[in-house]
Amino acid sequence: MQKTSDLFIQNIKNLPIWVKQVITKEILEDLRKKLDEFSQLVEVDDLFQYMCPKLTFKGKQELQERNLRLSEGYYIFMQDLSEQNNIFEITIKNNWTLADSAKIFCRLNELEFLQIEDYLTNKNIAVAQFIAGKIKTGEFLKRIGKINTIQLEQAIRYQKKLNDEGRHIKMASILIKMGFITDKGLDSLLLLKDEARKHLSFGIGLTSVKLPEGAQSEDQIARMQREITRLENENIIMKKRLKKLLNL
Repeated sequence: MQKTSDLFIQNIKNLPIWVKQVITKEILEDLRKKLDEFSQLVEVDDLFQYMCPKLTFKGKQELQERNLRLSEGYYIFMQDLSEQNNIFEITIKNNWTLADSAKIFCRLNELEFLQIEDYLTNKNIAVAQFIAGKIKTGEFLKRIGKINTIQLEQAIRYQKKLNDEGRHIKMASILIKMGFITDKGLDSLLLLKDEARKHLSFGIGLTSVKLPEGAQSEDQIARMQREITRLENENIIMKKRLKKLLNL
């Protein structure tokens, strides 16, 4: 049976080459613009999504016996890994967000249920931990080599000093103040985490529609709700067309 991710990618590959040229250019420019201070996170050959860790003996045993009685998602994740699916396939196959997969991945790794190639360990696990909310911005920046241990320790001491003075400032702001990252760099990291919480839509790309801040009148809310309904209906139609096209 063909994988969901393969069908999705194949559909893109079937586009005329002149279309793919434009898409490639636009996507690369968009990535570089949004993550320009973190070029190592744009390297397509080395992404968390491509990781396909193997189950350790402990992991295989837990998958069979379920002694820890984890949530079902953990066992689905391990079963998919046993079938040699990577993180990308597991995520879209189960209609999860990348953040969902990252949280499960991190927990299974903590339980020593996963065997990960050494060359993938540092950056990829750091990305997973960051988008899963397991590590904070400062530690993430250190793990991907953007700042060093001494710089992080300086930032921590400075933050403690401000806290003692009654000025509670987030680490990200401290790192900006000390010149280790820029406002734009922080925006890139926040975008990375925010995007990881979105589902892949097989339709028009509708992932979430929120009411604008300050939209309090009944007319504004009613208009927004009608727009959401319209987009959701379009999304359903597009999804059906794509599934038919892909023989899903």
